[in-house]
Amino acid sequence: MRFDLKVALRYLLSNRLQSALLIGGVAIAVTVFTFNAALINGLAEFQIQRVVGNSSHVTIEPEKALPAVAAAADGAERLVASQRTLERRPQIKQWRTVESIIDTIPGVTGVSLNILGTGLVSRGQQTLPVTLKGVEPSRLSAIAPIDDAIVEGEARLGINDVLIGKKLATDLGIRVGQPIFIASDQGRERTLTVRALYSTGVDSLDSRLAFVNLDTARVMFDLPEGLTEIEIKLADIYAARAVARQLADTTGLEATAWMDKNQRLREALEGQGSSGSIIKMFTLITILVGVASALLLTTFRRRPEIGIMRSFGISENFVLSVFMLQGALIGIIGSVIGCLMGFGFCLALASLTGGKLPVDPALGQYDSALLLAAAASIIAALWPARAASRIDPVEAISQ
Repeated sequence: MRFDLKVALRYLLSNRLQSALLIGGVAIAVTVFTFNAALINGLAEFQIQRVVGNSSHVTIEPEKALPAVAAAADGAERLVASQRTLERRPQIKQWRTVESIIDTIPGVTGVSLNILGTGLVSRGQQTLPVTLKGVEPSRLSAIAPIDDAIVEGEARLGINDVLIGKKLATDLGIRVGQPIFIASDQGRERTLTVRALYSTGVDSLDSRLAFVNLDTARVMFDLPEGLTEIEIKLADIYAARAVARQLADTTGLEATAWMDKNQRLREALEGQGSSGSIIKMFTLITILVGVASALLLTTFRRRPEIGIMRSFGISENFVLSVFMLQGALIGIIGSVIGCLMGFGFCLALASLTGGKLPVDPALGQYDSALLLAAAASIIAALWPARAASRIDPVEAISQ
């Protein structure tokens, strides 16, 4: 064993209470660090799953053509107003080619070919706006688990069937097996039979979204060939941007990742991340102040001892190394204990709360906590170590 390491260990063991308090302080700070990381990251994952879990990760839509505008003359300002025409809406006509391209992308777990449009649903004197989503019956739950959300009836989509939310059924006063009259925004009308009721817990879906057969939607929205959108589900939701760019480059269509469609969610997650970073920063400052103050006190207490060593020819670098090693040992031992305590605390808290508190022990950033706490302890030892190495032997011995 190196002599400087022996001296560092001797200094730590000579005052075991102080060393225990120092190591305990680092351990508690690291526990707070890991718990904060597990809570913030777990909350972020919880929010993402609530928002993104039942929606598409990448959405492909037709490219929206903008009207050409003539350039304004020098010094003039041109004001342009555009109005949507009554022409057929943009659609994805070569959707089979797009689907074959999607099949080559790794990590795709679900694809839904959709025709989306608005209309009015009527039952007696009650008329409500509704969003109609035409899907293939075999891919009804490709994006959202509608099959699991059925509370009444059967998840079957024939040509004359429709699936509606339980809240919409309550508002209309309708039950499974009864007919409803639907008029699309293209002026097409049809009477469909309510085959099932679903409940997702999301009011905007349960009260406004109705699923119909894709062939039925083609007739109601006058789209005999194309689609209005293609939804994609991924195993890795954070790969959505890369997949969207790849699809946009290869198909020439508009491909949008979920994070670009959820601006508020992204802002909320960034705010949470910033709050977590501030807490972690104060945790590291606590370690710095605690270790530095304790080692500085040790330096002044051991001035005669250091003076004697220096008088025997011990170099400044040796003294510097001794106190730096003390800081490193305190940081490493405290960090390891703190990581174990943090993981155990998060695990116990997650078990006791039954998942109600979104603490994920696996997201505690233990490697970062270990490295940062050890580095903070070493940095905190730098000032006391430099002070100890510069002690004048004659002055120290005389004191």
